[in-house]
Amino acid sequence: MSTPLHIIFSWFEKGDIPTEYQFKQTFSSFRHLDEKIKMDEVMGLQEAFQGTLSTTTFTNHLADENAHVSALAKLNASNLTDANVDEWKEKLKIKLAATIDGGGEIGNVYTKEQIGEIVNAIQTKDNEMLEHIARINEILLSNDANLDELQEIVDYIKENRQQIELLKEDIIRNISDDKINLAGIYSNWGAVTYQNQFNDLVYAKIKSIEDAASSEKIKHEERVRGDSRIKHDLDTLSFVIDAYDTVTMFTIPIKVRRIDTNTIEVLFDSLPPNIIQLTIKKI
Repeated sequence: MSTPLHIIFSWFEKGDIPTEYQFKQTFSSFRHLDEKIKMDEVMGLQEAFQGTLSTTTFTNHLADENAHVSALAKLNASNLTDANVDEWKEKLKIKLAATIDGGGEIGNVYTKEQIGEIVNAIQTKDNEMLEHIARINEILLSNDANLDELQEIVDYIKENRQQIELLKEDIIRNISDDKINLAGIYSNWGAVTYQNQFNDLVYAKIKSIEDAASSEKIKHEERVRGDSRIKHDLDTLSFVIDAYDTVTMFTIPIKVRRIDTNTIEVLFDSLPPNIIQLTIKKI
């Protein structure tokens, strides 16, 4: 049993001579460093341990991957929602990062393998196109007279595309060929019974006139992107003009104002989306 401090202090006052017993009681009242303190001798230690976890509980908590699933992300990010993922991307500044196909998800860029396949497919098509062009060049370089006739047909189709389209529409609608009866100055044109016969005859006469005037400039072609003032050298106010979209190939309505015999102004209802081919033909 320990001796109270105030008694110990009274043994060592000025002028006192402590006895052997007093020295022994004094040192017995304190713990030596070599003496271990028992847990039940530490005041409040047992109560403090009542509020702590057991080793087993703590170990299990560390191993439980769902212990903080509502506050912390799992290592495989399986508990993140789409909103969580977007927030992480925003925070990490990778919201616009490139992704590739994988894991059932479709990426926003091609892989090297996919790009290689696309390039190979395009290269194959390019090779086929080059072969076709080479064959066409061989044909064009030949002296086959039939090709000259074919070129004339192609030129005629280009110049008269609008009329050809109208004829196609007539065929689609099953319009029959009307009968006609030529009179007056046309009565000496021969036996013409149907409209198509008359059209062919008119075309032949126009063609012969054009051939006779082949040395004279009768046509001017130009491409425009919108309202334009066009200079030509046809020296006339009498002409027909054709306008078509070079991409869709549809005829485009235009307004034409004659400035002088070699200048016209072309106006569109709205700005064309593509380049417009104009053909001015002198009458």
